[in-house]
Amino acid sequence: MQVVTKMFLEQLDMHCHENDWFASMDQALHGVIAAEAAWTSSEVSNSIWQIVNHLIFWNEDVIHRIKGTENPRKAEDNEETFGNPGNPEDEIGWTQTVQRLNEVMNKLKTVIADLDDEKLKAPYAANRYSIERLLSNIMMHDTYHLGQIVLLRKLQSTWGGVDWS
Repeated sequence: MQVVTKMFLEQLDMHCHENDWFASMDQALHGVIAAEAAWTSSEVSNSIWQIVNHLIFWNEDVIHRIKGTENPRKAEDNEETFGNPGNPEDEIGWTQTVQRLNEVMNKLKTVIADLDDEKLKAPYAANRYSIERLLSNIMMHDTYHLGQIVLLRKLQSTWGGVDWS
């Protein structure tokens, strides 16, 4: 496996599953129930559920960009990618949303594993930046939103902290 590809796979694994420099996706979402996922702190803030919808949308979009395929999901603007706040009574819907996020992240891992360092340096489309930069951007994007999820959990007094063990 190529050096840069391996580094991105390690970053993605840490990002999703390991509490190293920040809470992982697993830790940030651990134990969240539908009512907590649908909660918003104000009329203008997003819920955890909306943030997860947004993560699903953009990570799927990155997968499509890398593969050179068109994303069948369209959004008029970034706000649309968050969707609705979620139903606080819909535990099944919330569980399915989290499962979908995990599926997308596993798919991204598979797509990254198929890249070599040469492909990473190539632009993902004509007149665009490299796949390497695209992956770097999505990982920073996701980490930012994981911080928002942790903050929302703190505001709800449902955050138990990071398990550093």
